[in-house]
Amino acid sequence: MKLKLVVAGLLLAGGSVPAWAQVAARPPGRVSLQIHYGGVANFQAASFKDYSYELQHVRLLGAAGGGEIGYQLSPKSAVALGYTRSVNMDEKHVRYQNSPGTFAQIDFRLRYINNAFQVVYEHSIARDLKLHAGLVYMTTASQSAAIAPVLVGNQPFIMISENNRGNGYAEEGGVVAGLEYSRPIDTRLRLGLKARGYYLISVSTFEMLTLTPTLTYQL
Repeated sequence: MKLKLVVAGLLLAGGSVPAWAQVAARPPGRVSLQIHYGGVANFQAASFKDYSYELQHVRLLGAAGGGEIGYQLSPKSAVALGYTRSVNMDEKHVRYQNSPGTFAQIDFRLRYINNAFQVVYEHSIARDLKLHAGLVYMTTASQSAAIAPVLVGNQPFIMISENNRGNGYAEEGGVVAGLEYSRPIDTRLRLGLKARGYYLISVSTFEMLTLTPTLTYQL
């Protein structure tokens, strides 16, 4: 009798394993979430020049990061809404003479920020390689420093200002395109590398190129 009970218990326990395994092995859904962070080359920001009376140049290379939510249309295609923020900066040094034979220096930073809101179509052209193409709406916040020829307390007068969407309508529209290579590191996680270029049609300018590692979670 005891043997029959043990055998029955084992059969019941064995029958419950596939049910738990089925829940754990539930296939990924259509919705995915992605974060990305890496580098940016901003050609527009780096094209600005510094003058003795005005400073506005920032470095070509900066940092870019953001997120994206995607929806799988088919095994090879998807649509996504994304946001990328890029920051390019440069250190400025204004040297002046504060007394006979003595010099001093004022140090500060200027920055150039892009906020890119994107809607893209993604298509798999190989097993782990996807092509991206879509539209982008971009706002910009760029800083500049005006240096007055007068002295205030033996120091040059420096006024830093920012041109942005709120005070200067710094917003443009264009297209975005790129490639992404990713590999699965878990049932629902993928680690990859994404490259995207941004061209602003409204001002006929190739704005920037981003290269960012990505981490994608399939819901």
